[in-house]
Amino acid sequence: MLPRVDAPRDDPGVGPIAALLGIRRTSMADGRSVFELAVAPHHMNPHGVVHGGVIYTLVDFAMGGALTSVLDRGERCATLEVKINYLVPAVSGDLRAEAYVVSRSRRVAVMEARVHGEADRLIALATGSFYIQTATG
Repeated sequence: MLPRVDAPRDDPGVGPIAALLGIRRTSMADGRSVFELAVAPHHMNPHGVVHGGVIYTLVDFAMGGALTSVLDRGERCATLEVKINYLVPAVSGDLRAEAYVVSRSRRVAVMEARVHGEADRLIALATGSFYIQTATG
């Protein structure tokens, strides 16, 4: 059974999709962030491993969090693209996505994230670009 989307969240800044998947922010400052997820049955694909879309979503949150930590007041960001390499399957335990800002210009930032699983095993490696805009456009 899936968790309720409107379930109380300890961190309202991550939004309802994070609550649905069980993604939690553990740190976010100075162009870096860490987001985690405890693997549950509803994260699995038909082959018994964590669905790639779940890992992608964890990465997207971590990258967005890292960039958000260095945005100026009135700025926001949106994902332009993410390239992810899935290295080994994740089947249980906790997943931890660590992301950081590689480069930032006025309107575009390049990000990197690594997802680790049990025994600190590298599960996925991702790069992405994010658009930076002011709240007015």
